[in-house]
Amino acid sequence: MGVLRYAVIAVVASGALHGCKLVKNSDLQGSGGSHDNYASAGYDPNAMVASMWSTKIVPDIEKRAVDYRTLRDAIKADPDAAGHKYGYRGKDDGAPWNFPTTLHGTIVDVDTQSSQGTVGVDVDGSGQASVIVDIGPTVLGTTLRDSLDFISFSNFRNQIEYAQFGTALNAYAANHVLKPLPRNDLKGKPITVTGSFSYDSSSDQPEIVPLAVTVGGKS
Repeated sequence: MGVLRYAVIAVVASGALHGCKLVKNSDLQGSGGSHDNYASAGYDPNAMVASMWSTKIVPDIEKRAVDYRTLRDAIKADPDAAGHKYGYRGKDDGAPWNFPTTLHGTIVDVDTQSSQGTVGVDVDGSGQASVIVDIGPTVLGTTLRDSLDFISFSNFRNQIEYAQFGTALNAYAANHVLKPLPRNDLKGKPITVTGSFSYDSSSDQPEIVPLAVTVGGKS
């Protein structure tokens, strides 16, 4: 069977932030504003995500991604130790650990009826789903945003802009990574994924939000 590869491609135009008036940190501080590397008078979170997707976001996750089976064993032994070694979370110690990961397995379960479509992936050859992988068409939550170690709330002027950035990240992943994926005859096909998941102690199957997916070929 041929390999269907759905690569993440982002064309970063030099005018991606055209129309935005950038505000210098010194100007913000002088006017009582927050220290903000990304703020602009014409803040456009969608343009911001598009401008850094292929140059910062994807390389950051790919560089830190660890094989899921390694993460699973480390988390089972000690979640916090695994988080400090392989994961990332902001300054809030109560926030969940976020783990960039990569995996290869076989699709054993498929749900394309909900707006947040998913597939269950077996990475052990057991025939049972080890992880859940989002395939869209929508992406929910803040896993992608919270997995980035170069972005934090302090980079934005307020909580609204920080939330808008997370929404823009999800929309970009949904449109450019998940939307091109096939929806038919997925069960039994091999799949390779690079993405992130937020650790949830109440679930045995982490839910991975992909940044790159390959479906097809030989398992």
